[in-house]
Amino acid sequence: MISKRVALSAALASALILAGCGGGEPAATESTEPQPTEAQVTQDVTLGLTYIPNVQFSPSYVAADEGFFEREGASVTIRHHGADEGLFTALLAGEEDMVIATGDEMLIARSQGMDLISVGQYYAKYPVSVIVKADSDIQSIEDLKGRKVGLPGEFGSNWYGLLSTLDSYGMSVSDIEVVSIGFTQLPALMSGEVDAVVGFTNNDMVQFSLAGVEARELQMAKEGELPLIGANVVTTSKFAGENPEAVKAVLAGLRAGKQFAVDEVDRTIEITKNYDPNLSAADAQEAAKAILTATNELFQVDGVVTMEQNLDTWAAMNEFLASQPDLLASEVNIAEAVTNDYVK
Repeated sequence: MISKRVALSAALASALILAGCGGGEPAATESTEPQPTEAQVTQDVTLGLTYIPNVQFSPSYVAADEGFFEREGASVTIRHHGADEGLFTALLAGEEDMVIATGDEMLIARSQGMDLISVGQYYAKYPVSVIVKADSDIQSIEDLKGRKVGLPGEFGSNWYGLLSTLDSYGMSVSDIEVVSIGFTQLPALMSGEVDAVVGFTNNDMVQFSLAGVEARELQMAKEGELPLIGANVVTTSKFAGENPEAVKAVLAGLRAGKQFAVDEVDRTIEITKNYDPNLSAADAQEAAKAILTATNELFQVDGVVTMEQNLDTWAAMNEFLASQPDLLASEVNIAEAVTNDYVK
């Protein structure tokens, strides 16, 4: 973890000004020690990341290591969740102040009564894709009818991505055979256990390439983009309302970290090695570089790195999730669930 730094600049000086009083009374003293301004105050923030250290989180490591968070006014402690810990458990318990989590899972959790709000964009694009072998006769999503499609299970972004993709083509899960394969996309597809897999463009597709396996992604939406939100920066309405400057500082630091990752891939890998001990081996660094290069594509919209969220996509996602059985426990007011007010 990152150690806490001193909140106030050591350069603050103090002085005593003597004020004379009449009537023979002793001279009074008044301290005129300069008071910290907002820019000088550094607020402690714990930022949650899922499970184990990974190069996909490198912007947060960079922002901490390069002082981007501190420059903006936040002293950030990075906390990785335990494998058995809920995505928002620590946030709601006050053990974390902000967390990087997917927008779809956040919206579903909010519909269950959790005090969650998305305050900034992490991924600008939804990273889920349907993957087939390069020589497969499956050329489009419509060709999946009657075929076996593997994914970790009926949960999370893989599942929501599949549901949204099928919906885009006027299909449903009844048109395909869903196979739960855990996180074994590569062997499951290559062995012929399934005809296609649902995975991530910045992970599973990279793993296929590193293994020397030729594969391709199908077009996920028949028109435009899927109405889904990937990784975003989430906090509670309470924390955001009480600590607006801290939220702004973390978002600005992360934006700088993402830009650094895009511009300085090799240096970013070196920094990430300080947080992920698994990157000590040369082959692991090669894989990490490939994953980071793919992830950098997700940070950008037309080559621009931004934290600003697309509110129209959020509204479309809310409508889509509400149309699916048993996903939203209650109606969600998007105006209360997502905001760009903290993006500098």
